[in-house]
Amino acid sequence: MRRRVGSLVGAALLLGATVLAAAVPAAAHDRDGRANVIKSGLSSPKGIGLLTRNSIVVGQGAYAPPAAPAFEYAFRGPHKGTFTDLTDPLNIVDLAVTPDGAGWAIGNDHKLYRQGTDGVIKVILDIAAYQKADPDPYNNPVEDPAETNPFGLTALKSNDVLLADAAGNDIIRVKADGTAWTVARFPRRLVKTDKVGDASLPPKLPAEAVPTSIAIGPDGWAYVGQLVGFPGRPGAAYVWRINPNAKDALCIAGDPNRACRTWKSGFTAIMDLSFDPRNGTLYVYELARKGFLAFEAGFQPGGTFPTAVLLQVPRHGERRELVRGELSQPGGIVVGRGGEVFVTDGMFTGGRLLRIRP
Repeated sequence: MRRRVGSLVGAALLLGATVLAAAVPAAAHDRDGRANVIKSGLSSPKGIGLLTRNSIVVGQGAYAPPAAPAFEYAFRGPHKGTFTDLTDPLNIVDLAVTPDGAGWAIGNDHKLYRQGTDGVIKVILDIAAYQKADPDPYNNPVEDPAETNPFGLTALKSNDVLLADAAGNDIIRVKADGTAWTVARFPRRLVKTDKVGDASLPPKLPAEAVPTSIAIGPDGWAYVGQLVGFPGRPGAAYVWRINPNAKDALCIAGDPNRACRTWKSGFTAIMDLSFDPRNGTLYVYELARKGFLAFEAGFQPGGTFPTAVLLQVPRHGERRELVRGELSQPGGIVVGRGGEVFVTDGMFTGGRLLRIRP
C-alpha cells in the first residue's frame, strides 16, 4: 500500500499530517474493571477483530506509518496470551474475518483487500473508483464525486463484508468476487449548535452523517455508529439499525423505514462499536467527550489530546462509562465470546492494545 498519512475522518476531521507529542494516560495492569495493557509501542493500531474463538487480530499503520505487521493475540486465560505476526506489513484502517477464514482489510490507500486461506492477498475493490461511479447525491456530489474515507468494516455470515465510508456517507456491501452495492445512504440533517460554544453560528446547521463504524447485532442486522460533521455538536450522533440486505436505503432521522432507522441516540463522535455475543450489550467507543473539535485541538502546538469515552450500552437499562480517563486517541474495539473487551488507542502517539473485563 502507499505510505502516507491520511485524514482521520475525511471531510469531518481536517487533522493534517504532523503528529505531535501528547500524553496517553497510563493504564493499570491485571485488575478487573480496569484497562489492562497487553501490548504497547504499536503503530497506529485502529483495526481490530475476532480471528478465532480464542484470539483477536490487530492491524497497524492506519494513520501513522510506517506500517507494521498485523498480529494475533491468543488469550488462554485471565492474564495469559501469545502473539503471532500475520502477513506482510500493510497500512490497515480496519479489518474483519469472514466465517470462511478469509481476512479482509481496508487500506489507507482506499482499497479493500482480501487474504484467502491460501495466503494470497488481492485487491477486491477500489473504493474511490466505486464512489466515483456511484456518487453521493446528498453531500457535495459535484465538488468531489469520488470522495471517500472507508473507515469501518464487518463480516457477514454469508462471507460478504459491510463497509462504512465516512466521507461517502454510505454503507457498501462487497462479495469476494468484487461485486458491490450500496446498502444505505445518509443525507445531511439539521443539527443544533447550542452546545458547540460559538455564538456566531445560526441555531442549526446542515451536518454530514459521517458513518464511521459498523457491527452485526444479535438479530443479524447491521448497527452503524456515526461521528456527525461540522458543527460537531456533542450528543448528536446516533447508532443506526440497518438491514444488511437492503439496496439504496435512506437513513433519515425521524423518518424510519423498513430498512433503516435510528436505534439509540445521544452519542458523540463514535469511532467504533462492538456487541457482546452473550447478552447483546453494545460497547461504543467515542473520540472525545466534547467531540472532534476538542480532539483536533490536540494537534495544535502545545495541545493535548482529550481522553476517549468507552460506553457500555445494555439492551435494557442505563448506559455507563468504563475506565474513565484511561484511554486516548481511540482506535478499534472488539468483544470476545467470553465477554472480554479489547480496545486499541494511542493512534498518533504510541499505540496500545488493552483488555477490559467489565
